[in-house]
Amino acid sequence: MKVKGTSISSFLAFLEAEYGGARTREFVGTLPTDLRKRCEGLVLASAFYAVEELETLARKARQHFGGDHSFYERSGAHYASVGLSGVHQAMLARPTPLDFLWAFERSWSQFVDEGGMDVTVVGDGRVRVRFDHFRGSDVRCPRVTGFLGRALQVAGGKGVMVNKTACTERGDRACEWSTAWDFVLSPPPLSQTTAIKRPVLL
Repeated sequence: MKVKGTSISSFLAFLEAEYGGARTREFVGTLPTDLRKRCEGLVLASAFYAVEELETLARKARQHFGGDHSFYERSGAHYASVGLSGVHQAMLARPTPLDFLWAFERSWSQFVDEGGMDVTVVGDGRVRVRFDHFRGSDVRCPRVTGFLGRALQVAGGKGVMVNKTACTERGDRACEWSTAWDFVLSPPPLSQTTAIKRPVLL
């Protein structure tokens, strides 16, 4: 599995935002040679990189900086804040929580080079998000949780809640998240696909 360069570059930006440029550069200097050269060089946003590079970088960073249980999740939230105001801004062309999720579903290949994503409406302001053929991990799953939570807020969602409900790391068939927001206070979907995406019972 490979991930886009934005996953790596945004993680480095997260470290700089949290700990400052000097401490981040000091940390990068402690990395194994190949990974250090990757981080010190130009990480192309449009290129794919081995997911193991991101996971190794994140695990070593958490250990180095003494990150708490929310470390990976916060890095995912930072990715959403930066990405949705920059390279992934088109995903907010229709700035509502549900339209963002559908845009994310259509844009899957911008993030990962395999697998897919399925968005299923289960009620007003309640959506199940499933990643198919996606290997969960202690790094990427919390990052997705943080990304979804912040992205739904950026898309106008009020009272956003995101919970991981299934994971391949636990032996489940797919990684799934339950997402919810205040249906009354949040902007309603603008997409014409509302009539196609029928609510279903879990």
